[in-house]
Amino acid sequence: MNNRSILIACLAALGLAVAGWAQADGKIAFISDREGHGDVWIMNGDGSDPVNLTQGRHCTTPAWSPDGTKIAYIYLDDYPHGQYGGEIWLMDADGGNPQQLTDDSVDKISLWWSADGSSIYYDVLGAPTDDGNLIDSFVMALDGSGSLPVDWREVPHPRRYSGRSPDGTKSAVVVLREKGDEENLARLYITNVGEDESLVIPLPDLHQSGLCVFDPEGPLPVRSDFPKGTVCVSDNTWRAGLTWSPNSMRIAFTSLTKLIWAIDIDGGNLVELTNGLGGRNPAWQPVVLSVTATSVESQSWGQIKSLLSH
Repeated sequence: MNNRSILIACLAALGLAVAGWAQADGKIAFISDREGHGDVWIMNGDGSDPVNLTQGRHCTTPAWSPDGTKIAYIYLDDYPHGQYGGEIWLMDADGGNPQQLTDDSVDKISLWWSADGSSIYYDVLGAPTDDGNLIDSFVMALDGSGSLPVDWREVPHPRRYSGRSPDGTKSAVVVLREKGDEENLARLYITNVGEDESLVIPLPDLHQSGLCVFDPEGPLPVRSDFPKGTVCVSDNTWRAGLTWSPNSMRIAFTSLTKLIWAIDIDGGNLVELTNGLGGRNPAWQPVVLSVTATSVESQSWGQIKSLLSH
C-alpha cells in the first residue's frame, strides 16, 4: 500500500468524507463595487466563479455562520459610500432567503457570530470622546429579537483574534506599509502560537510606489493636484484585514489598491483573486468536516490535504 492509500485510509478513519475534499477550501465572501454597488459577492478560493449575492446594495462586513451555511452583513441602504450606518441582514450561503434583522438606523460598524451560531454580536458607533468615538457592543438572536448591550471585555471578539489560524497553531499579520520603511514593501508575518519570533515573508508583488496608490473607484483625492481615485496614505503602519482558509494553509487579504490576494503560509502561490475588478472585506467560509470530528481531527485536515497534494 502506497503513502497516498494509507493517508486515504487514515482520512476515512477520522470520519472525513472523501467526497467533501472539493469543498475543503470553502468559498470567500467579499464586498465589491464592480457592478456599481458595494454588493456581497462569493467566489471560490482560487478566485473563480464570482457571484453577486445582493444585486444592487451597498453592504459591508460579510460574516459566515460557524457552520458555513449563512452570511450576515450590514446593508448601508441610502448611506453614502464608505459611511457607517445601515441594518443587519441575514441570507443563505447562495444569497437566498434574505431577512432583515434590525431596524433602528444605528451606526453599526461590524458584526460577528457567537461560536455556537445561535446569535449575532455587533458593534455600534457611540458617543464622541477626545480620542474618537466610544464603541458599544450588542447581541441579538438570529431572528433579530432580544437585542441587549454586552460588555466587550466579556465577549470573544474576532478583531482581537483575527490573525489566529482555524487550527489554533499560528497567527498572521499582513503589513501593507510599515512606518519608516522607505521601500514601501508589504510583508507577511507568520508566528507559531506561543513563540515570539516570526517568519517574515516579503511580498514584492504588492510593492507600493511612494505614498499614493490609484483606485479607479476610489474617493476624491486629498490634494487637488492628484486625479480622482488617487489615495494618499500618511506615514503610518497599514495592516490588512485578513482571513484564513479553513484548513489553515492559506490567507486572503485586501491590498491598499482594494484587490483581494491569497498566499500560502510559507509565502508561495501569491495570487490576486479579484481579476483586477476590486474587492475588500474577504471572509473565508468555514467548512464543517464532520459532525463527529474532534478538534484534533479538524486540526489534522490541513496537514493531510497538504500531503495528499504531493
